[in-house]
Amino acid sequence: MQPLQCSECSARVLVAKNSWEHTSIQWDAAARELCHEIDSDAPVDGRLGAPNRGCHALKKNIVEAALRGDVVVTDSDPVPTPIVVD
Repeated sequence: MQPLQCSECSARVLVAKNSWEHTSIQWDAAARELCHEIDSDAPVDGRLGAPNRGCHALKKNIVEAALRGDVVVTDSDPVPTPIVVD
């Protein structure tokens, strides 16, 4: 995972971009505290402190960083679309 700082709130997270379709983000308490979109007080699926929604600003920053090459995309091939046969 690679560190990335959000340009909106300065939260620092760890990011893994496994493909263009799959991104893993690791939040810590300090990042959740800084983010304007993540609500760290509401439990999600019984997990106290788990973020209950994504952050649009951070998602945009991750894509921009991947396009610049600052965040490595492990598999840059698009996920194949299944062929449906009737």
